[in-house]
Amino acid sequence: MHFTALDWTSIVLFLLLTSGVAVFPRRFISDYDSFLLAGRNLKLYLAMATMGATELGLVTLMYFSQQGYASGFAAFSIGLISLAGFIFVGKTGFIIKGLRQLRCRTIAEFFGLRYDRNTQIIAALITFVAGMMNMGLFLVMGAKFLLYLVGFAPDQLPYIMVGLLLLVLLYTVVGGMVSVVLTDYIQFIILFTSVVLTTYFAIDRVGYGPIVTNVQAQYGEGGFNPLANPDMGWSFVIWLSIAALFSGMWPPALSRALSTTDSETTRKMYGFIGLSFLGRALLPMMWGIAAFAYFQLDPSIPFPTEDGEPDTAAAMPAYLAHILPAGVRGLIAAAALAAMMSTFDSYLLCWSSILVNDIVAPVRPRLDDAGKIKLTRIAIVVCGVFVLLWGYIYDPPETIFRFMAITGTMYSASVLLTTAMGLYWKKANTAGTLASLVVAGILPLFAIFVKDAASLPAYLQWLASDKEVAIATFVLSLTAIVAISLLTQKSSPPKALVFPEED
Repeated sequence: MHFTALDWTSIVLFLLLTSGVAVFPRRFISDYDSFLLAGRNLKLYLAMATMGATELGLVTLMYFSQQGYASGFAAFSIGLISLAGFIFVGKTGFIIKGLRQLRCRTIAEFFGLRYDRNTQIIAALITFVAGMMNMGLFLVMGAKFLLYLVGFAPDQLPYIMVGLLLLVLLYTVVGGMVSVVLTDYIQFIILFTSVVLTTYFAIDRVGYGPIVTNVQAQYGEGGFNPLANPDMGWSFVIWLSIAALFSGMWPPALSRALSTTDSETTRKMYGFIGLSFLGRALLPMMWGIAAFAYFQLDPSIPFPTEDGEPDTAAAMPAYLAHILPAGVRGLIAAAALAAMMSTFDSYLLCWSSILVNDIVAPVRPRLDDAGKIKLTRIAIVVCGVFVLLWGYIYDPPETIFRFMAITGTMYSASVLLTTAMGLYWKKANTAGTLASLVVAGILPLFAIFVKDAASLPAYLQWLASDKEVAIATFVLSLTAIVAISLLTQKSSPPKALVFPEED
């Protein structure tokens, strides 16, 4: 085991602090809005901190570091494209402004206002399924990070996963969004400090010059240019560029936008938080690139494996365990816990609220706030158990980032695209929206579950490629809503939106 008494002290103090803060807000939970959206009272800097902490999860550190390990400096293009997307959303208020004006708690509520109740339920189901699959690897990746950093035996992985799950469930169930926001604020401070510190140690141990030289030697031009990288290429860049139009609208992040005091605060938050998202990509990618150079330069160092195969996702924590000094390891482990908890609690709360607010509530209109809070708390536990089991069962065919991106496409190409059309195109109707939801809800499942293209006929083997499926999903989803809406204007007349005055 790599940890010293000083390292363990850092972790214990962090857990005591966050657990105390999490339980305290229970007295402020008076209704469903206060449980789900913190009463819509988040100011700018608190909103920025909680959104930044939510989206800088431990799984984020893991999948971006793995992408850096696999693609070299070419992976930096992911962060730059994301930054451009955030600037666009922050400047225009794309989708966000309309949802705020309509006072939506969740994005699926929009479908009930613009289309009908059945469409709302279908949109919520797609969001929920995509979200739960996306979240399914959080626990196993977080546990794997701690396993290699601390130096636990591999057979202790299941116990670490269960322990992490119980820790997050404690304060998410008790305090709702208020607990999540307050703990996120503390975790954001710890995360920011630790990520910068870790980046220094990661680069200093190998040296920037040897890192660049090694990437050049192993990957050539593809280690710097995403278009020349065989694992990325034009199709990958096009896919991410389309998805960037919906930056920051993954439901857990969107819930922060809907929790702020007014639309102007939301717009400013998106403008500023883009820089945070750039850093959350580039810095852990640098850890992965440094880990790649470290293990390449000294092949005698044992490389982490899983079932006898190299485990590139574990390369970064294994590298940090080798190079970080005593005391710093404990701080990084505490930061890793902060990263995992700040993401995990927000995601659990988000997916559970979608299940209750957009799937259960529409068919049980008499459900009061107390009933919604109770059902949401039960759903949080059920979703947590699902994530625990999914982490054991599913093995993604590509890198973890690619898996996250394709599950995100399942949501953005269906729910977000049809939301945009409903807000900005008056002819969008229920029939066209349903067609678009079905197309975009089904197509990505092929890339998620078909791991061997050879198992498909030659003309369908593209369905096993996440890049090709993602682009096709966006194109066919847009085609479906436009074509079907225009063909069914008389049989399914569009429903006009009535906007109240902007808050």
